[in-house]
Amino acid sequence: MNMQQMLQSVKKMQREYEKEHKKLEETTFKGSANGIVEVSLKGDFTLEKVTILDYSVLTKDDKDMIEEAIVLAYNKAKDEIMAKEDELMAKFQQQPGGMFF
Repeated sequence: MNMQQMLQSVKKMQREYEKEHKKLEETTFKGSANGIVEVSLKGDFTLEKVTILDYSVLTKDDKDMIEEAIVLAYNKAKDEIMAKEDELMAKFQQQPGGMFF
């Protein structure tokens, strides 16, 4: 493979990666915690929505528990996004002439 063909191949892979990464960024991921709350994140980590699943916890005394549940749910959704990102990068690194990130 000559240098020009290799550059074209790399550019093609880069376009494919960018296309798939854009899909990932537009996908909604959900995380929940202890049946109390659920959060919805876009693949670019934009928080879209926080849903209270158990209204019985909406008391002043449970404020700390609700805050912790929101953080936990967010982190679960974030971890799922990161795992998908890792899968996407691994897919392109495994191809001949794969991209290095």
